[in-house]
Parts: sequence; C-alpha cells; structure tokens
Amino acid sequence: MSPTNAKRKRARKACLPCHQRKRKCDTVYPCGMCTSYGYNCIYAEDSTTGSIPPPPPPRAQRVSLYDESSSHLTVTGRAATGQSPRNAIQSQIERENAADGSATKSPTLLSGANASTGAAGSPGIFDEQKFRYSGASAAMAFPHILGVALGSDAPPKTRSFAYNFGIRPEEASNAHVFLGNIISEEDLAFFSGVYFSALGPVMDVMDARIYTQRCRDYYHNPGNIANGIAFAAVAAGIAALGSFLSPNRHPRESDLVQYAKSILDDPASMRLHGIDHIVAWGMRVLYLRATTRPSNAWIASCTQMHLCEAIGLNEEETVKKIASLAGAAVLGHDADRLRRIFWCSWAGHVMLSYEYDRSPVAFRSVTCQPIISVPGSVTDQFVQLIQIIPSPNSPLQPELLPPASTPSDELFAHIKGLDALQYTHPFLIVTKAEIAFCFYRRLYHLKTHIPDSIIQLIIASGNAAVAAAEQQASQGRLFWNVIGSVFQYTCILLAMDCPAASAHIGAAMKGLENIVRAADTVLTREALSVARHLLSLNIAKKKRDLAQLEAVEAEYEFLQESAPQVPASGTEPVGNGNAAVPDVDWNFDWDQFFIEPYFPLFGGDVQF
Repeated sequence: MSPTNAKRKRARKACLPCHQRKRKCDTVYPCGMCTSYGYNCIYAEDSTTGSIPPPPPPRAQRVSLYDESSSHLTVTGRAATGQSPRNAIQSQIERENAADGSATKSPTLLSGANASTGAAGSPGIFDEQKFRYSGASAAMAFPHILGVALGSDAPPKTRSFAYNFGIRPEEASNAHVFLGNIISEEDLAFFSGVYFSALGPVMDVMDARIYTQRCRDYYHNPGNIANGIAFAAVAAGIAALGSFLSPNRHPRESDLVQYAKSILDDPASMRLHGIDHIVAWGMRVLYLRATTRPSNAWIASCTQMHLCEAIGLNEEETVKKIASLAGAAVLGHDADRLRRIFWCSWAGHVMLSYEYDRSPVAFRSVTCQPIISVPGSVTDQFVQLIQIIPSPNSPLQPELLPPASTPSDELFAHIKGLDALQYTHPFLIVTKAEIAFCFYRRLYHLKTHIPDSIIQLIIASGNAAVAAAEQQASQGRLFWNVIGSVFQYTCILLAMDCPAASAHIGAAMKGLENIVRAADTVLTREALSVARHLLSLNIAKKKRDLAQLEAVEAEYEFLQESAPQVPASGTEPVGNGNAAVPDVDWNFDWDQFFIEPYFPLFGGDVQF
C-alpha cells in the first residue's frame, strides 16, 4: 500500500442527527436534512480529517426548532445545554420519538361539539405532544379513530398519512439570529413598557410580570426551552409596537418587524405552532393595522384566527387541557389568559373584517368561555363592544336586541344597542364610534330613511370620538383609529346632509386639522385634503340647489308685480283692486256678521 493511500483522507462524517437516523448528510452546517426537518445540526467533537464546519459565532447564535411538542429555541453547541453534542442529540431523538407517537400516550379525545358543528357528538382531538387540534372527521385523524375502534393499544398517530406523495422535501427552515443582536435587553424592557402602558389594558394577552421574566431568561439563558424562537417573535413584535407608540422610536424598529415576520413565515414555525405563535401574529396584526394597507392587516388576522382553530382555542375543553399541561403556568398560559388570547384575536379580526366589509373567519362552534374582568384591564369591555357587530360566533344572543324585520331595522337595533354601552377609556370611545360609522355606511347603501333619533345617536358617538381622538393625539398615542375615526365622521356628517349634521361639521374639521398637526405625514395631509374637497363638493351641490330655487322664484316675478302690497300697521292695503269685487271695509265688525240678522245666510239649522 502506498503512503498516499495509507494517509488517504476519510470522507467527512455526517452530523449526529443524520448519523443517528441513518440519513444522508451533505456535511455542511447546517446540513440540508437538518434544515428541512428542523433538527438541531451538531457535529461530533472527534470528527476525523477533513474540514469540519465551524460552529455559529456566539454573537449570532443560530437556532433551530427541535421539539415537535413546542416551538422552542435551541442554541447549537455545547454551551447552550451543558451536554456533549452526542448526549444532547440522543436526548433530542428521544423527545422526537415521544412526539412522533412512539410513546404509549395517545392524543386526547375531547368531548363532542354542539349540534351547530354539523356533526353532533363528533369529538375533536387535541394532541398535546404536537400541540395540534383537529376535528375527529379530519382525514389525518381517521386512522387513529379507526385504530381505537379496532381495539389497538397503540393506534396510528394523528399524522397526514398519504396526504401527498412526499416526492419533494418540505421547505427548508430558516436560521434566526439571537434577538439581542437587534435590540438590547434594556431597550427591549423600555419599549415593552410603552406597549404595556398604552395597549396592554386593551389587548391584555400577556401577563407583564411573566413576560418580563421570560425576556430575562431569554437573554441570560437562551437554551431554556420555555423561551423558544416563537417567544422571540412575540418580544420583537411587542418592542416594535412600543417603538411605534413612543416619541423616540428604536432605530431598528423595521428590523424588529422583519425579524418577527421571518419567524412567523418560517415553514418549520408553521408546522410546529403554539400559543406564542398566536400572540406573535396578534402583535403583527396590530402593527400592520397601524402602518400598512387594509388588505395586509386583514389577511394577517385571518391567519391568526386559523391558528386559533389549529390549536383549538375556540373550544373550552381544549383551553382547560392546555392550561393543565406541565409548564403552562410558567409561560402564563392559565385558562383565563388563553381565553383572552382567543377573544382578543376574534374581536380584532371581526372589527377588521366589518370595517373592511369582508367576510370574517367563522368556526363551526365556539365554546370558549368569556374572559374575567380584572382591575387595570378593559379587554373584557373591548370584546363586549365588538360583540355588537353582527358576525359569526358572536356570543351576543339575538334576543338581547329588539326584533328586526328588515336589514335596516336590524341596523337600527344595533345602533341603539351600541348606544347603551358606555365607556371611559379613549380607545373604546373611538372604537364605539367606528362601529357606529360602519352601521351608518351600510344604511347609506340601503338608501333607506334614517330616523332623526338614529342620526342623533351617531352624531353623539362621533362627537365623543373627536374629543377622545384629540386627547390620544395630544398624548402621542397615535393609534390607527385616532385619525380614521375623525376622518370618517367628517365624511358621514357630509353624507347625512341635514341641519343636525351640518351644525357639527366645523368641529369635526377642526378636530381633523388638530390631529394632522400632531402627526403631519403624507397620509394625514391626504386625509385632510380629501375631507376639504368633499366639503367643497357639498357646498357646490347646495349652491346648485339654491340656484335652482332662485330660478323658480324668478319665473314668478310678474305675479309679485301684480300682487297687493302688504300695508303698514294701521293703514289700508295699496294695490290694484279687482273691479268685479266690491271694496271691503277692513274695519268691518266681523263679530257682528255672525249674529242676527245674518242667520239666514247659514240656514235655519245652524246653531251658535
């Protein structure tokens, strides 16, 4: 054997996940197999001759989704876990085996849904290992249901058997940097505080104390499985909203938004979703609603609602099951918090859909219980307010509203029901007016007569919204509905075209101008310009109407010339008299006229 052959370099070893699973490895970092399936790509310490891919740099720690039971952060390398790579990957495989269903624990069969589901008595299935909910009639659940019915102790897993041929690998997962590379822990705490102060009382989906602890654990112990990559998306979304609402924005606000988006769009993230994904999508919906076009925010909110159904938050039994899982309390996922997450998601989506006049996502059934009112939070009031909107799955019972025979009568009833809801929080006052304006726009297109009482209710909501919006703008709370509500109110006053509405146009225009001064941007100036243009069109229309009336009056001038002049007090009328009619003494005593001897003029049967 030649010396060359004796010292021949061996092929580069496969990474540990591919070696343990006996799969082909391309020996790069991270390898294609680990990237496709979300494995934690690790190479053995004793790799033989050949260039071993370097580990990720410490300031840009790469993460991967490793556990099918949750989408949690894992930092590659020994320092993240304290275990050797080989032991770490062995533990990982054991967890994956358990998640794949090789453990004896089967998915939880939930009680049947109500009759409105279309399959009365058909139970849903919640797989706590994969954190996935599906109806029992789903194709992926049927083999498991059949296996249980046939008496199997280890029925098939709830997986997408034969869903396709599997001739192409799934989309590769993205690698995400450590959030600390974008925003420091101190800045994260500051901007998160802005969010919890401004929006937290309304969108109370995260416990501020638990959130702070999870952020601390994320920055100081990134290997903690309770602080996964999905939580990094939550933190980035909250920080971005805090930056948006702060007078001094973070210099990398847009990077925070893109960071969260990259996680939420990650195919591995969508395969292994959890509660943090729903919350992160909620933060994205709020940011999109405040910064971009209506369609983008609405589509994102649809995704959020579908995730709620994928996990089963619309079902009370699933909520209780998730809340009872080990570690749920540490993450702040108690039953009431889960209900808040669902109902806030639902309320935001319904409002976006109704405002945009698009169909909302509808569940087959919603058994999730109402949220509990707690001090310092108005989330329950926000959800109650949105429930007045006619929409699928609304817990507002029809009998709570007066009977309605026509679409316009139904809208009148909703406007009256809306007026009965009284709030003090500025955000809710403005939202209440937005809903009233939604009702009016539908009445406007029905071309129906709107009673004055309904007009007055809408005007009252609009006036309150102008004052609340100006208050929010003066405090720097530039919520999306601050500018939108006042602009829409101005348009609706012009559309009403009645004296009661015209009396408030000046105040509405003044309020709109004040808000534009508080946030002078291209879009706010455009809104003010459009409002002024509509006002000028309204004035022009009234001038045309007045000109038509004046033309009618001019056509009858010859009658005015021949008409008798109205005499001054104490004088006789002056004018051209009719020769056929005798002059009448205007000092005639008419009382004497109705007494004798003039009774014969009226007949003998007349009694006085």
